[in-house]
Amino acid sequence: MTKHDHAPTAWQPEPRTRAVPVFDEKLDSRDLFVASRVLTITHGSQTYQLRLTSQNKLILTK
Repeated sequence: MTKHDHAPTAWQPEPRTRAVPVFDEKLDSRDLFVASRVLTITHGSQTYQLRLTSQNKLILTK
């Protein structure tokens, strides 16, 4: 291996940056679920999933 070669690593998606507007400490859930019905949220060392159901309800699970 030369100094420019890298060991193979698992594929990871490119990070995406997206702005979500917040007005008066409020945001619209439609702005969160533009591309997917599931969002992953990290809070400290914990990971949660926020899901939008087919009945338009929100479910937060650990």
